[in-house]
Amino acid sequence: MNCRPLIRHLLATCAALLMLAPVPGYAEAEGRLFQPVGENLMIAPPPGWRLAYMNGDPEGDYVVDFLPANEAHDSWREGYMGVQRRSFPDAGLLANIRARNVTVPQVALSEVMQGAQRNCPGRFVPMSQKDGSTNNIPLSVSGGFCDRVGPSAPYGEGTVLAVYQGKERLFVVQFSWRPPTENALKQYPYRISPAGLQQFLDLLNAATLCGGPDEGKCPN
Repeated sequence: MNCRPLIRHLLATCAALLMLAPVPGYAEAEGRLFQPVGENLMIAPPPGWRLAYMNGDPEGDYVVDFLPANEAHDSWREGYMGVQRRSFPDAGLLANIRARNVTVPQVALSEVMQGAQRNCPGRFVPMSQKDGSTNNIPLSVSGGFCDRVGPSAPYGEGTVLAVYQGKERLFVVQFSWRPPTENALKQYPYRISPAGLQQFLDLLNAATLCGGPDEGKCPN
């Protein structure tokens, strides 16, 4: 059974979309652990969350997953955080995007969210897309809630997704959650409390870059 988030699968198929410093406890993580080289997105996981998975190329594309301390990577419920470092689109596609007077994050996130709505087996409640910047990093943020995903998320799955445009790389950060029961948090359209959603948004807005041109050295 594949229990990775729904939008994570969509990211893997989106050509336009293609970081993190290790945290205490990372020896428990699965996959290949390494110190990233080059431009990196520095963003903290929620308090108490652990590094659960890491894989990829230290000098290229990679993915890092965080989970609450009591969650298993193949059966999480409370929450999930994923970070990806990705290459820019090829020169032709990049020129086309710039000619349209939009940013790579805008285009990439729009395509992913359209795919999320098409691929949700049930009802999808979208969030509005916000385009702008944080800490001088071009950024687009959106998300939504699919009320029927499959056996891994019987009561649906919500996600808030951000795409950052660095000077050398793209970074994709995803926070996801799954209601624990059929009726939990039904008073909220995305099945998450306003405080819980705001925590994810605050972490996204606090992200900074390091390791790239004029960005300063990343911490070890």
